Amino acid sequence: MKERGLKKQTVINFLILCPIFLVFSLLLSRWWEGRGMDFGAYWQAGHMVLSGQDVYDRTQWIAVRELMGTALHSEPTFQYPLPLAIFFALLAWLPIQTAYTLWIFLTQVAVLTSIVILLDLYPAKSGYLELLAIAGIFFFRPMFSILNSGQILGLLLLLVSVSIRLFASGRWFSGGFVLAVLSLKPSVGFPILLLSGLWLLSRKQWKGIGGLLAGGLTLVLIGALVNPRWLIDYVNIGGYSFWKYYGVNPTLWGIVDKIFKIDSLSVAIGLVGVAAVFAMEAYLFWRNKSNVEAFPAFASIVPAALFVAPYLWHHDQILLTIPILFLLISISVKYGIGKAGIFMFGIVTVAFTRVTIAY
Repeated sequence: MKERGLKKQTVINFLILCPIFLVFSLLLSRWWEGRGMDFGAYWQAGHMVLSGQDVYDRTQWIAVRELMGTALHSEPTFQYPLPLAIFFALLAWLPIQTAYTLWIFLTQVAVLTSIVILLDLYPAKSGYLELLAIAGIFFFRPMFSILNSGQILGLLLLLVSVSIRLFASGRWFSGGFVLAVLSLKPSVGFPILLLSGLWLLSRKQWKGIGGLLAGGLTLVLIGALVNPRWLIDYVNIGGYSFWKYYGVNPTLWGIVDKIFKIDSLSVAIGLVGVAAVFAMEAYLFWRNKSNVEAFPAFASIVPAALFVAPYLWHHDQILLTIPILFLLISISVKYGIGKAGIFMFGIVTVAFTRVTIAY
């Protein structure tokens, strides 16, 4: 009876919040031009795919940018794997501002769905906990960043959440297949995938590892339908991005670079640091072996992956929703909903305080 009441409240939350999301999306699209945001680069890449152009060709990319007035602050070529451009070809059928509005709306729905999926792994949750989680995450500072910029992190958060749900229900191959889509943003996707592979290996879940490989191969083949050598083109661009942003982001690499300064030395020490983080995660997984379930595993994997990411932007931190919700549930179970509320208030306050100090 209680479970039915909670499901009813979840439906009511969606019915109330989705119209609010739509109004907010319309308002935000009136304040901001999608062509000047990160979304502009995604839309332009999708437009170029529809036009049969090469998103990795510098001359073509700049020509379209100047013609359409999109992605004006982007790099001279597309900085993501080609399958992402193919995905955005669907939105590129629409005028860019309309597509931007729709994407903001879909991002909010994706984040809300992620919260519901993760909380559903905790059968004893209360309606108050669900409302607290929704309010806390939507006021979490990175949430504003992904909405304003039109970033893809809301989609990635949903993919991780769906994967956790599939793993928890024993659908290992499907979970791995869905998780592989995170490679569309390699800077954070690859560390998550590698650490997830360690966890699956510790549990001897070969189907899950097979799903990761199958998902990755599927993405490669999808890109090959448009450009057979896209992977080579992208690898060349990816190396450039690492060195351009090396040491300027709040990750392990940034810390090492600030301390040691010398590139050759800092890179070597950075690699040692990454290996140490992976070793610690592997120790945690193998120490408990089959006892580490999907949700607590990813509550550990995501922060570790963001810490060792080659470069990281503030909007990437929306993926911390996963460990935040795990801690929220744990605190609620041990200390009650009141302490959980204080915890969530602290998370939101710290995020905004850091921005206030920085600016």
